[in-house]
Amino acid sequence: MKGPEAKLWQRLHLKLHDVFWTRIENSASTGIPDLYGAAQDRSFFIELKCTKSSSLRISPTQVSWNYSNVSNGGRSFFLAETLFDGTLHVYGGKSGKDLVKWGLKKVPIATFPAPWDTQKLLHCLKYHKF
Repeated sequence: MKGPEAKLWQRLHLKLHDVFWTRIENSASTGIPDLYGAAQDRSFFIELKCTKSSSLRISPTQVSWNYSNVSNGGRSFFLAETLFDGTLHVYGGKSGKDLVKWGLKKVPIATFPAPWDTQKLLHCLKYHKF
């Protein structure tokens, strides 16, 4: 993870300090999300994306892994930050194909303008129904 996504990771790590975070190095297996988080009785995976436009670069293996994870009872999300204003868009793990096609034009689960409401963001990650 480099550049804007590394900075997004640092902000999430600092702002969501109640979460046990593990940053996943993807050299071992492609498609696995960037982050694993656990808070209280819930855990989730997060694929980080940053964009200057409405399009998102998501690989076929990222689409497949996230879809399979959610289909089998797991929790995973795509978090996309728009770099021009810092807004965070949250999408469920099954949204990968639509995000490739439509980018940020796909309606998100939730949107958090900067500065993010971290309590609502964490609630979304822990309790969103798939």
